[in-house]
Amino acid sequence: MDTTGKVKGIVIKEHGSLNQLDYNTELERAPLLNEEISIKVSYCGINHLDVWLREGGNGEKLSLPRIPGADVVGRIEEVGKGVTHLHVGDYVTVYPGKGCGLCESCSHGQETACRHFQILGYHFDGGYSQYVHVQAKRAVKVAKEDIRSWAGVPVSYVTAWNALVTKAQMKASDTVVIWGASGGLGFAALSIAKAFGASIIGIVSSQEKIDALRKLGFDDVTFILRDEQTASNVRKATGKAGADVVLDHVGAKTFQISLKMLKRNGRLAFCGVTTGSMAEVDLRLIFGKQIMITGSWMGDLQDFHELVRFLERTRAFPHIDQVFQLEDIQSAQQRLLDGKHIGKILLEV
Repeated sequence: MDTTGKVKGIVIKEHGSLNQLDYNTELERAPLLNEEISIKVSYCGINHLDVWLREGGNGEKLSLPRIPGADVVGRIEEVGKGVTHLHVGDYVTVYPGKGCGLCESCSHGQETACRHFQILGYHFDGGYSQYVHVQAKRAVKVAKEDIRSWAGVPVSYVTAWNALVTKAQMKASDTVVIWGASGGLGFAALSIAKAFGASIIGIVSSQEKIDALRKLGFDDVTFILRDEQTASNVRKATGKAGADVVLDHVGAKTFQISLKMLKRNGRLAFCGVTTGSMAEVDLRLIFGKQIMITGSWMGDLQDFHELVRFLERTRAFPHIDQVFQLEDIQSAQQRLLDGKHIGKILLEV
C-alpha cells in the first residue's frame, strides 16, 4: 500500500483564536511502526481538550505544530508487521491515551497515573486528519453501522465511566447529580447513570435543554436549572438528604456547590475545570460530612474495554448534535464554545 501521498487535515501551528485552525491539504503521512495500525478516519469527535490545545491557556507545555482530535473512529487501511488481532477493513474506535509502558503505574494498568501519560490529538497528532496511526492494542473493533455513534464515545464516555463507575463506585440505589448534563461529558454521565438504574438529577442552563433531553428519552430524570439556588434545589429534590454522588466537570464555579449538595459520606467525582482551576472551599464540608473526593484524568484502557462491552449491551450511545465537514472546523469549535449543543459534535473526515 502506498503511504507516501499527501493527505488533508487540520494543523495548529500557533496558539490563539479559531483562525489558528489551519486546513491543510499537503500533510505528510508518517511511517507505520510494527505495533501500529493506520486508520482512515471516518469521524472525529470535538472536545474541550481541542479548544485548550488551540488556546494554549492551561499552563501545560505543548509542542506545536499539532493535529488535534482524540475521538477517532474509522477503517483500518494498513496493519504493522506485529499486529495479528486486527485486519485491513475492520472498523475501530480508539482508546486515546498512552503511558510510557515502563513505570509502575503502567505495569499495573493505570496509565493515566503515568508521569508521561499522553493523549491523542493533544500530545501527539490525532484525528483531525484523513489518516492517523495508533498502537493496535488501543483500538477496538466495532460494527460499521455504529461508527458515527462511537465517534462521540472515547474521551467523554471513558472519563464519565472512570469517574462514576471505577472511582465513585456508583450503584443503582444511588442518587447522582450531574453538572452540565446536556454537553458531551454530561450526556455521557447521564446515559451511563440511567443505564445503571440510578436516580439522576441533571443540572442544565436552560429550559430548552431540558425539553430536548426529555425528547431524547430522559423523561425520568429530575432536571434543575443552574442558578444561585442550585444547591438548595438539589437538597429539596432529595428530601433534604443530599446526593450520594456528584459528577463535577465544571471546576471553580461549582466545586463548593457540589460539596453542599452531597449527603454525609457522599462521593464527589471530579473531572474538569472548564470554569477555572482555583476555587475557594469551606473545608469543614469535606471532613464534617466525611466526603470522599476522587479525580479522573480521562480513564484507563481497562475502563475503555469495560465501557465498550457496556455500550454494546445497553446501546446507551451519545446523541450526535451536529456533524461538520473537516474544512468547517472553525464553525464546529464555535458550536462547542457557544454551549448550545446537546451531546456530541463531530467532524466528518
